[in-house]
Amino acid sequence: MPDITTASPRLASDRVSFIEILGQAVANITPSAMATVTISFVAAQGGLWTWAVYLAVGLVMILVAAQVATLAREAPAAGSLFVSVSRTLHPLAGVLSGWAMTGGYFGAVIGAPIVGGLFVSKALAIVGMTLSWPWTALVFAGVSWALTVRDVDLAARYSLIVEAASLLIILAIGVWTLWQAPAPKAAFDPATFAAGPFFRAMTLSILAYGGFETAANFGREAHAPRRDIPRAILAAVVASLVFYVFMAYVEMTGFGGHAQELAHSETPLSVLALREGLPALAFSSDLAMAIAAFSATIATMNSLGRILYSMGRHKVLPAALGEVGRHGTPAIALHALGALICGFVVMAGALHWSPLVIINLFGVFTALGFIMIYLLAMVAVPVFQRRRGLPPSRPALAALVIAGPLLLYVFGENFWGAKGVTLMAAYGFLIYLGIGGGLYAAWRRRADLPAAALLFARDDD
Repeated sequence: MPDITTASPRLASDRVSFIEILGQAVANITPSAMATVTISFVAAQGGLWTWAVYLAVGLVMILVAAQVATLAREAPAAGSLFVSVSRTLHPLAGVLSGWAMTGGYFGAVIGAPIVGGLFVSKALAIVGMTLSWPWTALVFAGVSWALTVRDVDLAARYSLIVEAASLLIILAIGVWTLWQAPAPKAAFDPATFAAGPFFRAMTLSILAYGGFETAANFGREAHAPRRDIPRAILAAVVASLVFYVFMAYVEMTGFGGHAQELAHSETPLSVLALREGLPALAFSSDLAMAIAAFSATIATMNSLGRILYSMGRHKVLPAALGEVGRHGTPAIALHALGALICGFVVMAGALHWSPLVIINLFGVFTALGFIMIYLLAMVAVPVFQRRRGLPPSRPALAALVIAGPLLLYVFGENFWGAKGVTLMAAYGFLIYLGIGGGLYAAWRRRADLPAAALLFARDDD
C-alpha cells in the first residue's frame, strides 16, 4: 500500500505563528463588524442588559470552544473538524461536518466582500462621493485571492493587521462615547431584568462568536499546532467576549439607555457620531466595518481553501482540490474558490441583485453550518475520551448540557421562526446536507484503500 502519511507535495509546514493563528480566528469571528451592526439587533430583546447577554453567551461559547480545541489538539490537520470528527465518531459524521463547514464558510466568504463594498459606499456617501458596491467587493475578493494563494503566513499576517486596525478604530469610538455620555445606571438594576427577553437575546447573539474554529484549519502549517491552535481558539473567544461586553455597554450608554432607539439603528456607531456633528468619526465607523469585511474575506478564504484541500485529498471531493502549489498552499482549491467568488460578485452586480438579500441568504448557510459543526464537536469529545478509557470531562458534559440545547434551539429558529428568503435558505441547507450524505455514499463506493486509510492517519496534512 502507498505511504499515506507522506503524500507529496504537501502544505508548507511550520509557517504560521500563534499570533497569526489568533488573528485568523478573530478575523473570522469579526467582532468589529458585530459591534458596528448587530449589537442593535440583540438590544431589541436584551435592552439595558445587552452587555450581560454577551457575557452569558460568551461563557457558553467558551465551553464549546474548549471542545473544539480538544479535537484540534488531538488531530491538528488542514481538514480540522472534518478529520477529527471522522476519526472520533464515524466517517459519515466527518463528511457531513466537512460539508457543513464548506457551506458555512462559503456563505461567509460570499457575504464578506459584499458587506465590505456596502460600507465603503456608505463611508464615501458621508463625504459626498459615490461608488457602487460591486467594485469594492471585487477588489476585496481579488486581493484576498492573490494573498491566500501566494503565502499562508503573509495572508494570515495581513488578515491580522487589517482586523486589528478595524478593532482599534471601533475601540477609539467606544472610548470617545463613554467620555461624552453619562452611564445608564439602570443597566445594573435587577428591577430592569426580564428572563424571557434575556434568553431570546441570547439566541440572537450566540452566532456572534462563530468562526473561532477556523484556527484549527492550519494544522501542520502552524509552528506548534498542538499548543498554539487550542490556545488561539480559546483566546479568540475570550477576547471577543471582553470586546462585545464593552461595546454593548458603550452603545447603550451612547443612546442614553434607550434600548429601543438603539434597536432601530442599523449602524449605531455611525449614528452616534453624526448626532454629535462628527462626520469624520462616522466615516471612520463605516470604514472600520469595511476593513473588518476585508479581513474576514482573507481569513475565510484561507480556511475554506484548506477544507476543500483536505476533502479533495481524501477524495470526498475531486482529487484535484487536494493538490498543493509551488508556494506550499492549496492552490487549486484557492484558485477555484477565488474565481467563483469574483464571478459571483460580477454576476450579482450586472444583474443588480440586492446585496442585503444575498447576505441574508448566504448568512443562513453560515449560521446553520457553524451550529452543526459545534454540535458534532461537542458529541465527539466525550466519545473520544471514552475510547481513551477516560470518563467524560466536566467541561465536555457541561458543554452538552448547557450549550447543546441552546444551539439546537437556535438551529430550529431558522425554521419555525423564519419566513421568506430566510426560510427558503434554511430548507436549502437541509437539501445541501442531503447532498453531503450522497457524497459520503459515493466516496465509500469509489475511494481506494489509501484514500480511505488517510482519513485515519496520524499525520493528515
